[in-house]
Amino acid sequence: MVVQDIRASDAEDLRWLRFGWLRSIRERTSTFSVVTATILLYFGVLGLFEIFESDITLFEQILSAATSFVCVGLFAMVAFFGVELPPWAGIALVGVHALVSMYYLGFSDERQNAIAAFQELPIMAMYFSWFYGAKLARIGMLAVVVVVGAAATFGPFTGPGGLLGPVNIVGAGLFTLMCLEAGIFMRHRIRLESHSDELTGTLNRRGFEAKTAMEIRRAVRHDRPLSIAVLDLDKFKDVNDEAGHAAGDFVLRAVTAQWMSMSRTTDIVGRLGGDEFAMLLPETDADDARALMLRLREYASHPWSWGVAQLRQGDTVATLLDRADQAMYDDKRA
Repeated sequence: MVVQDIRASDAEDLRWLRFGWLRSIRERTSTFSVVTATILLYFGVLGLFEIFESDITLFEQILSAATSFVCVGLFAMVAFFGVELPPWAGIALVGVHALVSMYYLGFSDERQNAIAAFQELPIMAMYFSWFYGAKLARIGMLAVVVVVGAAATFGPFTGPGGLLGPVNIVGAGLFTLMCLEAGIFMRHRIRLESHSDELTGTLNRRGFEAKTAMEIRRAVRHDRPLSIAVLDLDKFKDVNDEAGHAAGDFVLRAVTAQWMSMSRTTDIVGRLGGDEFAMLLPETDADDARALMLRLREYASHPWSWGVAQLRQGDTVATLLDRADQAMYDDKRA
């Protein structure tokens, strides 16, 4: 029995050695830093191999050594010390890769590096589109494709019998841009799904708080009113107990559909959890928000209580929601 326990303990230690280190990296820093550091490690390892190649120039050896030193060093900072890389680090990574690719395609005779430069472009496009907004990613990668494509067009590998032809260059550019658009679509789709409530089609708590934080910044910047209403269905538990959860789901969908159809297009409905919802009301003071709540409740298919809070100086999402929540409980007790 003791031997089995020791073996089980050893197996657990081995599992930690294999996976615990990677898990600890994810817990200490962001996904952006982990992915960026992994790409840097890839380029660093390639640079180490290139240092010992016999058919490269002294400048290329120095370039490979510097690249390897910087990339492996940054990876070590993220992996072992949990350093959080700034957002501009990813933009710098894409830019430096574009410059290196331009050199190998336009001014070097290294065939392997020229091929690798083309192969790595779609990876950089997916990386850029995943961690940055669509506008920045499109402008940045279009510039990269134009610069690298021009270097390849006028470089030593283009021409009769050369390594690259017009079809290769145009095809690589189009495939890179396709990968960029695929990454933008995936990012948008995943963010949309992660911020939406599947049952009602409203924002979930995470999405609602993110949208509210953005609207608070806008309201403060332009000195405009903003209000939040917290809404809670009355005796909703009785519906689930007496008619079943399917009936409760139907009530949630029906009520939220009423709220969204009878409010303005700029008003945002979010589900905070269970039968508690919130409505974000930009360009609306507390009096107008109360008038809207009274009008909505007049046509309600199921009774609900509500509370309103208007944005004050120094408010955060949490304080604004808390005041509206307290007002809602006052209404429910009344």
